[in-house]
Amino acid sequence: MPRAARSAAAAAVAALVVGLVACSTPAPDPVPPTTSAPATASGSPNEPGDSAAPAAAGWTQVAEAPLARLEMATAAHDGRIWLAGGLSPLGEAVTEVEVFDPASGAWTSGPALPTGIHHAALASDGERLLLIGGYIGASFNQPTDIVLSLASGADSWEPGPSLPDARAAGAAAWDGTRVIYAGGVGLGGVSGDVFALEGGAWQRVGAMPRAREHLAAASDGNGLTWLMGGRIGGLDANLADVDLVEGAGVTALDPLPTPRGGVGAFFLPELGACLTGGETPNEALGTVECVGTDGTVSTASEMTVERHGHGAAVVDGIAYVLLGGPVPGLSAHASVERLDPAP
Repeated sequence: MPRAARSAAAAAVAALVVGLVACSTPAPDPVPPTTSAPATASGSPNEPGDSAAPAAAGWTQVAEAPLARLEMATAAHDGRIWLAGGLSPLGEAVTEVEVFDPASGAWTSGPALPTGIHHAALASDGERLLLIGGYIGASFNQPTDIVLSLASGADSWEPGPSLPDARAAGAAAWDGTRVIYAGGVGLGGVSGDVFALEGGAWQRVGAMPRAREHLAAASDGNGLTWLMGGRIGGLDANLADVDLVEGAGVTALDPLPTPRGGVGAFFLPELGACLTGGETPNEALGTVECVGTDGTVSTASEMTVERHGHGAAVVDGIAYVLLGGPVPGLSAHASVERLDPAP
């Protein structure tokens, strides 16, 4: 892109951010994290059970990230895992974008965000990354409708198609033909809306039976997206809900065994859609529970590090969980682990 065009686009993003910070009406606070010392399906679902998930050996720690943080946006893109924005261990909204290459184990820096954003969602359509919604700055009462786009090989984020309404702490996934974004906190409180980005514009395709935020999404890349976990405000209002988005329908499935918010999610064909980590009022969790494409619920190996507000992604058929907080509230570490397949 010519320098003049890049400058104009950057100015447009900056103007959009400034305008939102100045004009947004504060939303009800979704209970910000308490401060603690930082530490470095379609088909007929079966009843939730305790069966062990097949075809996974256990979790192995890999290269730590350069920056400890939580509530960053995470997605796999171009064979690497991207982390954008989030909160530092001191509660500062960060602009850093870091990129992990599982093949080499190396971390590199990506193009920084134009402003600090946390509790955003990130999804890749194969050609670009889309950073969706979030809170501007360190506040928890300014959700935004901003969407930022980073094309493969680009050196700056550009304005993307804005959400129909401001949202933060929602979840996003690419279902093979469209980006799904669900839930989160809006200017009027917790939302159950489910939006789909098709043809360059967002459309409302339905709503979750129960509105929630701090949930996670995972897709099979073939038209099915699972919306998992989450909460309604505080840590004492965690949910175990699972909803399936398929076409223009949103269908409630049987819940998972463990209610929790502040979660991550990934999809592997052999396991299904898996919900990772999360927090309760008393602890962060290492729990991993999965819903198979036939609705079967199973429990996979626990992560080696408890975490909430973390990221999860799959590259080359291997699932990774990244960063997050080891205790409830504001805490962060830089650890990364992968789920090794069964021998």
